[in-house]
Formats: sequence, structure tokens, C-alpha cells
Amino acid sequence: MESRGAPGGMARRTFLAASLSGIATVVLASCTWPEPSPSPVPSSAPATTAPPAPTNGVPAPTAMRRSRWGADPFSRGAFSFDAVGTTPELRRALGQPVGGRLVIAGEATDAENPGSLAGARASGTRAAADIARLGEAGERVAVIGAGVAGLTAARDLVDAGFEVVVIEARDRLGGRAHSVAATGFERPVELGAVFTGDDEAMIDALHEASVDTVPFAAEVAAATTAGLRVPIPPTGAEAIATAKHWASTQPRDVSLAAALADSGAAPLPAEPGADGVSPADWLAHTINSGVAPSTGAATAVISAVQYDPTRLEHLGELITGRLSDYIDELAEPLDIAVSSVVTSIAYNDRRVSLRLDSGESLNADRAIVTVPLGVLKTDTVRFSPALPLMHQRAISLLGMGVVDTVWLRFEEAFWRADASDAPDAPDDADAPGVAPGTEPAPAANVLTVVGELSPVAAWIDAGIDSGEPILVGIIAAAQAIRLEALDDQAFQAAVLDALVPFATTPG
Repeated sequence: MESRGAPGGMARRTFLAASLSGIATVVLASCTWPEPSPSPVPSSAPATTAPPAPTNGVPAPTAMRRSRWGADPFSRGAFSFDAVGTTPELRRALGQPVGGRLVIAGEATDAENPGSLAGARASGTRAAADIARLGEAGERVAVIGAGVAGLTAARDLVDAGFEVVVIEARDRLGGRAHSVAATGFERPVELGAVFTGDDEAMIDALHEASVDTVPFAAEVAAATTAGLRVPIPPTGAEAIATAKHWASTQPRDVSLAAALADSGAAPLPAEPGADGVSPADWLAHTINSGVAPSTGAATAVISAVQYDPTRLEHLGELITGRLSDYIDELAEPLDIAVSSVVTSIAYNDRRVSLRLDSGESLNADRAIVTVPLGVLKTDTVRFSPALPLMHQRAISLLGMGVVDTVWLRFEEAFWRADASDAPDAPDDADAPGVAPGTEPAPAANVLTVVGELSPVAAWIDAGIDSGEPILVGIIAAAQAIRLEALDDQAFQAAVLDALVPFATTPG
């Protein structure tokens, strides 16, 4: 999105130079935000060379793009999760003002919608309201972080008459919302949020920024390693529910792994049924394709009481436009300093002083800190004096999960072949199969594997409505950490191997 002012004038949205000394006047550099713009390969373009031979029945993709949020020094994870000992009150405590000068925001501070776009947006609104209550119009406020939370707070404060400067460590805006124009894809690739969540206000805000979305009702399919599509029984979900109920009766919070074991919900029988899948396999399937992608963590560290097994039922809509257009709209009237890493935040009863990695400093009356929880857990940003104990406790107990996405485009959507033949899930274990003449099951748009630990928790058929042959793989927890360490060639081999059960002719 362009942000130019009148001809011959300065753009209203400006980017500060990396130098941010605490002087009264700062020189502003007028420019528009640079976005990568490689030319995508049209799907109708004739192939100039023969496509690579299929591997185990899976053809080579024509394009691939991946994220690495766990290795990103400015994120150190994808989103927060409820670790053992976490409560909603702990998240609210993290967002409480500090000394009337500092407020921490971000999805980790939102008790209603943590780990989501809506949570980040709500936290920014809340932080701006706190600053407006504590301060007066005309004061200078530094907002650290140009993600959804930071930009939302900054916009609200500018509208309330405050002087605001946004400081961003990266050389781009958006934080963990990152849209790229990747070679080989005709649509924007979202390396962060892929779904809107079901918060209507968030969806409306995206639409107002001309970010296209489409309704997405998850139709989950499971396949064995041999490629057999099998109905998903409630076995795993029931075991999780039993563990959660047991944990709620205990005097203190325990991990989901401990609750499964101590409640008797696990282990389940390992004897396979007629389809070759055992009850133990179905519990492992629920953990790998449900628990892991919704938390980015292992069951050994997830709170059994706070874990929400319905989270994946609230994906909302699939983002088909460019999420960064929403970011650009938020940023339009703001003064933003990119490539400026804050290393320390000193505060007293009169002001806040920020030190940058360049050695320079910036003074402000108040500040909003929106750096991700994963960064707060390190000593990347030092606070002087130290944050209050309740804030430190929240940062220590809340978890930061690792979830990555991989986008793959193929010549053809081989995984959709015979999708209508997948059986309906029965209401109970003894239910008969689908009767002749009934309506076929909706085409699967979420693909999972049962019977082995797949490196990809789930595959989202992101092109099922448009017909585009695009899959988005969700990689979570330990698998995400493992795959982040691989180079692109080894990574691609690993994720393609995870698609073998969905190939038309598996090897």
C-alpha cells in the first residue's frame, strides 16, 4: 500500500532513521514500505523442462516457502500457550501497567483470545486505553514493536492526541503477521497467521482493509501410512476429556501428559483394528494433529486444566488476500523506526528511556512494550528497575509454542483424487458405514496421518475453493524445532515424505 502525501510534500507515514537519540527534533525519512515482489510463475505457463520424477508417488512441488518462527530472534516462537501453572489471571497480570509508565501488550496478555490476531488487536486497544488513562494528550509515547498489537495501540493513541513513535527491530512491519510475494505462487503467502479466528470484529477489520477471506469449515480426513482413508473415531478426544476432568479435581495444575497417565486415560490398547489402526494410534493422532498445532508444545508442559481442545474448531476464515494490507493500513499515519533493536528499558516516575543496540537512546513519557513472550523470556530486553514480581512470574510460567507453516504448490492437486470416497465418521464405534444413496461426505480440506508420527501435523488444502493446487503444512512443537534446523533440500524431502499417504498411487 502506498503512503504518499500531496505532490511535493512529505508522506504522512514516515520511517525514522536508525539513529534515535533523545533530542527534541528527529529528522524523518519519507519513504514507502518496500515489499518483495518477485514475478510469480503463471500456472498456465508451459513447462520448459520435464517435471521431476515423483518420489514415493508424490510429485515434486513447483514452489515452496517456509517459516522458521522458533529460530527468529525477534519472535522465538509462534504464539503463547498455557503451560502448567498458567491461568487467565496470569495473562491479565502481565498486561497491568508498571509504575504508571509502562504497559506490556501482545497476544500473550489477552485472556480471551491468546495466540491469535484478535488477541493481539484487543491487547493493543487495552494498552492504549491504559496509557490514555494514565497520561495526557500531547505526551510522547514509545511503542516497541510494529506488529498488530503495537500498531493498533499506536493508532489509538495518535487518534487520542498523543505523540507516538513506533520502534521495530525488524526491517519490515507486521511482526508475526508476514505476507510475502513468493516466486511460483499467484497469491500472497502468509508465513504467520493463515486463519482469521472467529472474532467477527477482527474479520470485519480485515475486510475493511480489503484483505480477502473465505469461510473455512474444517473437514478433517485421516489416512494410514498405506494410504487408506479411515473415519476418525472419538477415541483420542475422549481420552483428552477424561484427563482434563481428572486434572480439574486435583489440588494443583498438572501437565496434560501426567493427567493422561494418572487418570487412566492412557495408555490405550495397542492392538490394531480391522483398518490397522489401534486406540493408542488414535490418541497419538489427536495429540499430533490437534494438541501440537494448537499449542506448539509437548503434552509434558501443557496445562491439563487450561488446554482448550476446541481451539481448532474456531479457525474462522481462511485468509486469501494479503494480511500485510491490514498492517499497512494501521501503519499509514504513524512514525515508525525500523531496524531499531531496543536492548534496555529504564523507567522512573517521570519518564521512560530506551537504549538501542546502536548505543543511542530515546526518551518518552510512557511506553508500550509489545515484543513477543519468547523474547521477554530472554535477556534480549533488560528492564531497569526489574519488572514487578507478578509480571516476572507471568513471563516465566506462560509458554511460547513453536508452529511453522510450509506452502507447497504443485502442478496438480493429486491429494484431491477420490476425496469423496472417504467415509463419514461414525457417531460411535459400532455405527454402520455410509448407506447407499446418502449424500457424499464434503471434500476433505484438512489432511492428517494416523499410525505414525508425521512431521507435518496437518495439511490445509488452501486452494480447494479456487481450484489452485496449494497445500499449507502445519508443523508444530518438537517437529517444528527439528525441521527448522534443516536446509531447504532436506526440509522439502521430509515434508514430501509426509504426503505419501495422500498420493494418488502411493509407493
